[in-house]
Amino acid sequence: MWTIVGAGYTGERIAAALIARGDEVIVTRRDAAAAAAVAARTGARGVAADLARPATLAPALAAGAIVVVTAPPIDDRGTGEAALAAAAAAAGVARIVYLSTTGVYAPAGGAWVDEAFATAPVTASGRARLAAEAALAAGAVPCVRLRVAGIYGPDRGVVARLRAGTYRLIGDGDTQVSRVHVDDLAAAAIAAGDAAAPGPVYNVADREPCTSRALAEAACAALGLPPPPAVALAAVDPEIAGMLTADRRIDAGRLERELGWTPRYPSWRAALG
Repeated sequence: MWTIVGAGYTGERIAAALIARGDEVIVTRRDAAAAAAVAARTGARGVAADLARPATLAPALAAGAIVVVTAPPIDDRGTGEAALAAAAAAAGVARIVYLSTTGVYAPAGGAWVDEAFATAPVTASGRARLAAEAALAAGAVPCVRLRVAGIYGPDRGVVARLRAGTYRLIGDGDTQVSRVHVDDLAAAAIAAGDAAAPGPVYNVADREPCTSRALAEAACAALGLPPPPAVALAAVDPEIAGMLTADRRIDAGRLERELGWTPRYPSWRAALG
């Protein structure tokens, strides 16, 4: 049995993939109607549960279950994740798979970043994710932390925003960014849940990091679109600026070697079709 805590864009794809192979799945959202809607689309069972209200978590947890957490932190202290870890231990959950972010790493100056790279987040969201990781790792239930690059897929990501005319190039766009297709991320989460003895931390990214400018130029050329307008770095939210200027090439080799994960979309170029 699997439970997806916070089944939004990514969590719904994970649930659908699990249901397709015959697993029993619970999906949670804070709102009961939202949980029911995800359940109806995927064939899972919907449960209203909220990290901010620990008593609501118990109905979504069961002995031997794999719990995949896609919900964002409720604060920067790991409060919700600590509550989840305690509830999972009480229920006899077998493993927690936490979808974190590569934003927990320090800026890299264009270098390749593996799981041993320094964690020194420069954004508030990165700091909150690192606190969430620590809270879950401190719990009694074994936890695999997946540090995820920028997620793209149907209706999400640079190409979708270029098509919609809403994409803006931030600053000079010349720092390295890694990305991953949502279906490859779903496969990584399932691999981490299935593995007999996974490691504690894995990066999740495709094999071709590139600059925001290079991606935008290639996508516009392929789609017959004009170049996107540029926006000064100082004019955007610090969270966005921090993510796009961290200049990291994410190495997901450990995930491939240890868990047998192979991306169906090894390059962002797949999104141009």
